[in-house]
Amino acid sequence: MKREEVLSQYKWDLSSLFPNQDAFDENIRRCEDLLTALKQMEGSICKDCESFIAYMETSEAFGSCLDNAYVYAKMCCDVEPEKALNQQNLAKAELLLNTQQSELAFVDLELIRHKEIVDEYLKQPACKDFRYPISCVWKTIPHRLDEAGEKMLADMQDICDNAQRTYQSWRVTFKDVMVDGKPQFLNGATLREFLRNPDAQVRKDAYTNYFSEYKRLSAPMSNLLIGHAKGQVFNAHTRHFNSALEASLFEDDADKKLFDKVCMMANEKYISGFHAYNALKKELLELDELHYYDLNVPLVKNAEIHYTIEECFAILDEALKPLGDDYLSKLHQARDNQWIDFMTHEGKRPGAYSWGTYTSNAYVMMNFTGGYDSLSTLAHELGHSMHSTYSNENNRSMLAGYRIFVAEVASTVNEILLNRYLLSTSDNDEYKAYILYNLLEQLVGTLYRQPMFAQFEAQLHEKIEKGEAVSNQTCMDLFLRLSKENYGPEVLLDETIHGAGCYYVPHFYYNFYVYKYTLGMSVALSFAQKILSGNTSDYLSFLKMGGSESPIDELIHSGVDPNNDEVYNDAFTFFAQTLEEFKELMKK
Repeated sequence: MKREEVLSQYKWDLSSLFPNQDAFDENIRRCEDLLTALKQMEGSICKDCESFIAYMETSEAFGSCLDNAYVYAKMCCDVEPEKALNQQNLAKAELLLNTQQSELAFVDLELIRHKEIVDEYLKQPACKDFRYPISCVWKTIPHRLDEAGEKMLADMQDICDNAQRTYQSWRVTFKDVMVDGKPQFLNGATLREFLRNPDAQVRKDAYTNYFSEYKRLSAPMSNLLIGHAKGQVFNAHTRHFNSALEASLFEDDADKKLFDKVCMMANEKYISGFHAYNALKKELLELDELHYYDLNVPLVKNAEIHYTIEECFAILDEALKPLGDDYLSKLHQARDNQWIDFMTHEGKRPGAYSWGTYTSNAYVMMNFTGGYDSLSTLAHELGHSMHSTYSNENNRSMLAGYRIFVAEVASTVNEILLNRYLLSTSDNDEYKAYILYNLLEQLVGTLYRQPMFAQFEAQLHEKIEKGEAVSNQTCMDLFLRLSKENYGPEVLLDETIHGAGCYYVPHFYYNFYVYKYTLGMSVALSFAQKILSGNTSDYLSFLKMGGSESPIDELIHSGVDPNNDEVYNDAFTFFAQTLEEFKELMKK
């Protein structure tokens, strides 16, 4: 399908960002003017309280302006990457992004040199909104370089980001899969559907075609992944961190103990639960050998459900009703005002995301196929969008942006509420088994698979930090070994191609992002229990906090402490209970 064939109501309307190209160009000019104004403040930011306030407000305006330009250009490229105008707009926004990093490198150093004066300014009521953002500057003092060093790092950022940009713009083309004698289009969005096909040959071909293409491209792709990791190691060591992992965790006020706790819980303490689930799959599917490409075959026969977009929203209206009328009203804005780009088409980026800016709608991009995955993905991404909407409504721009650390909580709460609703409203055992099966798959993805990815990422960086020679084969061997340990003895992997799976995970370019899915699921289960028990206030308060506190403090103040072992023990216990409930239903 081509984009022009998609009905307009199923495509996003980006006019809340810019109604036309002229508005985008005018915004670029305003960004340039604001950047010039900020540069002219060098040496006078801390002259007096009024100058300090003027800088903070101008910086906030520039940040919002630049966000609008970059997000708009990137989103246009994500759906129509072949359009020259989209690429030109993205280049303009990226140039501004990189220019400001270099030309404003003086700012934090100037603030730090005048720390005592700034601390006095922050005592003024007019500066109360600046206290948390400035505290984030103060905590970086041990990791700051001199002015020349800061400028050098800022100038090099474009080079360090090049691997990620190249990977994101790379559209891999796969060999078609033959289904009933007809070639069918294979990409990241359709792979899972092929892997659910009852025909083992279709599943095997889809798996082989997909992983083989990444294996064929593994040499250049390994250069991107290793280059990105080396860039992160360089930045971390230059800023006096012990490791790239430590540098990434520092951003969230987290420490390595938390990261290690999440990985240990999944990869060691509770890994037997995942292995037991895979053994059950082999038993229920009545297979002599359970291959990787068999893992997505539905365990519940004749219960596959397909939904229209309209049916999905009707279900979400009921499932998310415990969150209140205001929440549903905001959800309806997304539904009715073209916040969502639904359909798969040629050239469109695979996957799904929620994105926007302080002044725009909280948009959703997805590849809707109509299965349960699409319903669940819609709930997930709208969770992000509602989090952004509440954050933006309740905070000024500089305090609205929540950290990635807590980003997966709101999305996962929606998925859990969806599952709980579907289970509670059905008296059909087959349908309930189907929902439980999908819940188990969701839990496996977040509680077990993501920590394995996190372990891969951490060990890859560790090898680089130890000065080991890291190659394409190193990456593939590491990914294969961890995959075998993760899936357990019942699951057979094609060892000639499976290691290349490390190159299809985009989150490896997001710097230790994936463990946050596990943390988010565990925290979300705690919040969902509160919500279903009638306590929605803690959760809605969390959504409204935005980025006004450190992410760990936000969770603690909302009644869920991510440092507490019980949060994770409860999550993995929930998985075990769900698995037992599913087993009992499958016996009927």
